[in-house]
Amino acid sequence: MIKLSNIWRILPVLFIIFSFAGASEAAVIENSLKISLIKYDPYPVNPDSDFSIWVSVKNVGDNDVSAASVEFVPKYPFTVKAGENAVKYPGTIRKSDELVLRYNLHADKNAFVGTNTIEVGYRIDGVFTKREFDIEVGNDVVDARGTVRLEKYTIYPETLMPGDTATVALTIKNSASQYTIKLDGRDYSMNAQIQSAELIGNEVIDVISEPYYNMGIVGPGDSVELLYSVKVKENTPDGIYFLDFNLKGSARLYSLNLKIPVRVDSSSIKTSLSETPKLNQDKIILNVANNRPNAIQAATVLPAGNATFEPAEYFIGTMDPDELFTVKFDLNVNNPQEDINFRIRFKNGNNWHEIEALTVMLDGPEDTKTLSADTSSILPVIAIFAVLIVISVFFVLMRRRRAKSE
Repeated sequence: MIKLSNIWRILPVLFIIFSFAGASEAAVIENSLKISLIKYDPYPVNPDSDFSIWVSVKNVGDNDVSAASVEFVPKYPFTVKAGENAVKYPGTIRKSDELVLRYNLHADKNAFVGTNTIEVGYRIDGVFTKREFDIEVGNDVVDARGTVRLEKYTIYPETLMPGDTATVALTIKNSASQYTIKLDGRDYSMNAQIQSAELIGNEVIDVISEPYYNMGIVGPGDSVELLYSVKVKENTPDGIYFLDFNLKGSARLYSLNLKIPVRVDSSSIKTSLSETPKLNQDKIILNVANNRPNAIQAATVLPAGNATFEPAEYFIGTMDPDELFTVKFDLNVNNPQEDINFRIRFKNGNNWHEIEALTVMLDGPEDTKTLSADTSSILPVIAIFAVLIVISVFFVLMRRRRAKSE
């Protein structure tokens, strides 16, 4: 039992324990929800006008979150529009769930023209966590109606091998055909404002490039090309994998959420003998075929072995899918006991690959083979003559013995 006189000695320890517990709990809470600003409309916000923001709330923790509130923090020059609530109660947010909340706000007439900030956060068990987001305020009302679409996409190389790096090029185009339109007596801009554009990887493909932010305005009929670098992980099975492309726009520009396919194929270059080589021949002829579904570049056949080859290496260059090349090496063999090996080196996009393609075993000399064949054909005849001689000698001896006995 602890005496009252000793309680003061353990108070610091208890304080430290509860402090760590509180910090740990706060850390768990702080990491449980993720708040992001999706967009605001119009862009930029006009002073002394109403606008809306869309906020994403995602549960990134390991457990469901209940009794949480999501709050807009009124801060000059932004306030909640009359009749709206600054606090929203989404209820239980299950693990990995994401919801979107809309807040209708008002910008003060004396708002600073340029970049301002708003604050949005969430409260769990009395602990409030908030984030700041930039809001652009301008003098001109931008009520844009321009929309964008994915005009085309290319991947280089077209088909990746495990471990390869590729470039994904996405061309975004403003589909409007004129700069302004008139609706209900008002002029609307057909410019498209792009806030962010992100390509998101998956379990087998990593996106190396950073997202694009604040890309500016794309005029009617204009296009912009977005380049991303991706890398396929080693030992990735063959197949088609999809990357998520998310583009967020401003004003009345709707966001894009697309699936970008990436094909992975581990097939390679195949090599076979055009004809069986002989040691007394001075050449080897090979067939080299591209079994990949896409073209490869800088294909080179590299011979190795105890022989002199002409050429020392055979450069083929670009090979289209299913294309076959016949290559010939003149050679002078130094040691017939050693095999000759052929390797293939090539580029798939900007990725170098080298494979062991073929091992060739040389046959023996033709004159030796012929000699061996002649000797083997004479041996049975010699054996027959030997047997006949033995039999003849036996009968001669038998006759002599009978003659002596008579």
